[in-house]
Amino acid sequence: MATLIYNSVTVGSIEVVALSRHGGLSKGDYSSLNLANYVGDDPALVAKNIELAGSCVGTNKVSVMQGEHGSRVNFVSTSGYANTGDGLVSTTPGLALVALAADCVPFAIVDPANGVIAVGHAGWKGVAVNIMQNLVDQFVTGGGDLIHSTAVLGPSICAKCYEVPTSRATELRPISPVAVVGDRHIDVSAGVHSVLAKSGLNVIQIPGCTFEDEQLFSYRRANGKPTGRGGLIVALPSS
Repeated sequence: MATLIYNSVTVGSIEVVALSRHGGLSKGDYSSLNLANYVGDDPALVAKNIELAGSCVGTNKVSVMQGEHGSRVNFVSTSGYANTGDGLVSTTPGLALVALAADCVPFAIVDPANGVIAVGHAGWKGVAVNIMQNLVDQFVTGGGDLIHSTAVLGPSICAKCYEVPTSRATELRPISPVAVVGDRHIDVSAGVHSVLAKSGLNVIQIPGCTFEDEQLFSYRRANGKPTGRGGLIVALPSS
């Protein structure tokens, strides 16, 4: 079990787990805890990996995000792959939510008192369209109280490792100045953190750079080869 978990944060009765890439059943380039069904991996192994991930938060019911680098948020109450979107919200006890990522920022919002959880996924495009604010808004619509809630950011690629064309930095700077470092580097985590903090949420960062740490999946480190997706998982307790 320990190899499945990269790090975790407990908020009241809710544990938010950043998943390692290890401890799963996938082989080769996907080794080993790949949770994505769209990267060419064996679907049967992916399904078993999702079960393993669910065990980290004490459930066999897992709803997995299918991101599109946009701002769509879905309310979910059943397990399986959710409709396309970069945010999930749930009030269903015993259901885990997974935000997939492999350099982008997976993040969660939890309200243990009111029984509401959410997960989001943001790369530079997600920051540009502000998936963070949309997830916050839908979290509140679902019954979450921001004053008593906490956001948890999982590991992502750091600004030093995320070099981009100057044009991309120029495009993002007026939207999220804090996310642009110099002329060629983007700090996606800072962009996500800024919006969540301004909404009034307490924000906790689980440290780690996906590019630098081989315990984590990294699209950039794969350099064109297939790779899996890890991310963040959180569940409401079943009782």
